[in-house]
Amino acid sequence: MHHPVTFAIGDYGYSVTGTSSFGAETDEVYRYNPKTDSWATMSEFPGGVRSFAIGLEYQGSGYLGFGAGSGQFHDDFWRFDTATNQWTQLADCGCVGRRHPALMAANGKIYVGLGNDNTGDLKDFWVYDIASDSWSQLPDIPGPARHHPFMFATNGEVYAGMGHGGNFIFGDWYRFDTVNNNWQSMNSFPGEARVAGTQFDHNGYGYVLSGDGDNHSFMSTGEMWQYESSTDTWTQLDPHPGFSRWAPGSFVIGDTLYFFGGYNRANQFFPTDMHKYFFNSNGIGLEEESLAEALFYPNPSNGNIQLTKSKEWKQVSIYDLRGQKVRSFSGDQHNLDLSFLDNAIYWIESRDSEGEIYRDKIMIRK
Repeated sequence: MHHPVTFAIGDYGYSVTGTSSFGAETDEVYRYNPKTDSWATMSEFPGGVRSFAIGLEYQGSGYLGFGAGSGQFHDDFWRFDTATNQWTQLADCGCVGRRHPALMAANGKIYVGLGNDNTGDLKDFWVYDIASDSWSQLPDIPGPARHHPFMFATNGEVYAGMGHGGNFIFGDWYRFDTVNNNWQSMNSFPGEARVAGTQFDHNGYGYVLSGDGDNHSFMSTGEMWQYESSTDTWTQLDPHPGFSRWAPGSFVIGDTLYFFGGYNRANQFFPTDMHKYFFNSNGIGLEEESLAEALFYPNPSNGNIQLTKSKEWKQVSIYDLRGQKVRSFSGDQHNLDLSFLDNAIYWIESRDSEGEIYRDKIMIRK
């Protein structure tokens, strides 16, 4: 699946609509339960099959709209109620129907703009007032028209930028002043210009993750960047495993990011795995990949473990749950003495000879 609409509400994550691995637009709705690591099929989205739509969670409800399906560019908007598992159609935008738009929510309002239709890329912006169920038009974003941008709202501020317009992939970045209703140019994104990834906000930070690079093809790593709105600065964090993905999905439940779906352009397949990233109080952490076999044994351990010899390891590092490195070992040490560690849970990060990173938890119990 690529281009799913993804968000989390309460203890569950949701993946709605998108394009299947067979190229078909869908109206499917799935709910993820992190406690059982399982997906459940929900009632179909009543707005019809579509892909390239956009959605988010705001104040305990899910919102979804726009996109393209059955040859039509949509301008509709819907709210999802988890108490009843029902969708309610809200007022249509009244703007040009579009796919690949930006969508952000702050201060009781939802902002949408950019995207494209059958005439090309768009740069207009609109705002939906939740209380009055009504739309009004805002000033256009000052940069070029574009589709499939990155966007989020953090600390009550609305941001959008990057994306694809004409023959260009952009790295520009903008803030919308929700008080004075005008756009401000911010510092450009410091990494490779990009398009078609996933994004979210968490604990006062904004994040962009994965996507295509400045040639609209895969990047060598699935980069993740954290945005600090008070300083208008970006910090690069650990990438997700493997190459970057085109049009993946993500949501955050508690302090855990779940990343999945999209398309692996490098190897030309649709991944079905899910990766986790655990945040600490600073918004950074370590990711966990579900593996078919253990990296080490025994677990729990009294302080002595053996690494599996199924891989050629280059380096092994131990982290505490705050993300602080405790110690590193060379990869040729298959027998590791961890008896110096206190009884607790730690992370083990192993890098193999091809540069792939594997992580798992270990319990020290002496």
